[in-house]
Amino acid sequence: MILAPTLTLSVFAMFSAQPRLSQRALDDIAVISIPRMVKDEMYKGLRDQAGRLTFTFATSYFWASFGSGTAYKHQLFVSLMAPDATDSEYKEMPRNMSLSYDRDSEVRRSPVGSGSLTIYQRTYTQNTLAEPAHLYVYADKTRRLQIVWHAVRKEIELADGVKAIERMASSFRIVREPAAEFAEMRDLPRKAESDRARKRALIRQTLTREGYGALEPGKPVLKDGVYVEWMSDPEPRLQLLVPLGRVRVAANATPVNRPRPVRRPPSGQLGSRWAGIVGWREFAEGEWTTSNIENAYLPFVGIAAELAKGEHDPALVEFYYSATLRVEEVVNDRFLDNLEWFFADLPDVRRLWREGKLVTNGAPASD
Repeated sequence: MILAPTLTLSVFAMFSAQPRLSQRALDDIAVISIPRMVKDEMYKGLRDQAGRLTFTFATSYFWASFGSGTAYKHQLFVSLMAPDATDSEYKEMPRNMSLSYDRDSEVRRSPVGSGSLTIYQRTYTQNTLAEPAHLYVYADKTRRLQIVWHAVRKEIELADGVKAIERMASSFRIVREPAAEFAEMRDLPRKAESDRARKRALIRQTLTREGYGALEPGKPVLKDGVYVEWMSDPEPRLQLLVPLGRVRVAANATPVNRPRPVRRPPSGQLGSRWAGIVGWREFAEGEWTTSNIENAYLPFVGIAAELAKGEHDPALVEFYYSATLRVEEVVNDRFLDNLEWFFADLPDVRRLWREGKLVTNGAPASD
């Protein structure tokens, strides 16, 4: 049978409109066929979410990627879900997804194959780019599969995108069950909590050994001129603070030339060994305030109360040297099993203070 020319062309157009797929290996764990227009593999088997292994593919713009970040025509996230993945885990977006959209509206929600597909219409923005786009979110518990696909509309129309999602899902096949990987990820919270508990115990032992006892939140201990305070909420933190002294404010001082810490110690002195920061307490705009130029932690509530005691002259700026540990975030145990990392620098800090080398626009005032 000979097809009429118009019919032949329409059939050809129907098939050519659908994107061509090519099979891609997901490490040695699974295979899936994805649109050939999604060219580059970005991440292979990310384990940053306990219920999934995520594989990421993308096609980027060239000129539109000059700026603060890469601009994507496509970004495709294929996640193999754990056998025990929950409904909420299937609903979560991949954690490594950081696309920027300025508008959002759901345009479709329907079953596709053995899963469900939700499609959002959005304007994708990156650098100077602003392009209409679709975000396809497919979840399939039968196949243990989630697909999240960002595609600008210039690249593929909605109907063709839906067909591509169905073909991708049907092509997905698990080659090796990654039982050990999923078990390890599920065990991470327990291991992390065990390590946090170990760090809390270690710093507590150190504080007891160094003569600070069982510190209570909001109740600092002063020993050898150093305040030490413990904080429990919102997380375990330890602060050490040494009052340094005062600098008189010049009579003609303006907000920009009041006494302030130098931004780095003099050459050949503390250098990169500076474990803490120099901050100050001053009377400004009708009240006493505490600050530092490093945007670091201010004195804890108990230490701040101690610094506020006694007589204070508004014509003087009071300086201190301090360091704060986020105990559970410490990577190196040397910061937990002793306090030498702080005390080793104190002789240099105090000497530089006496020499007037830690502060600009003034010199230490004699008491």
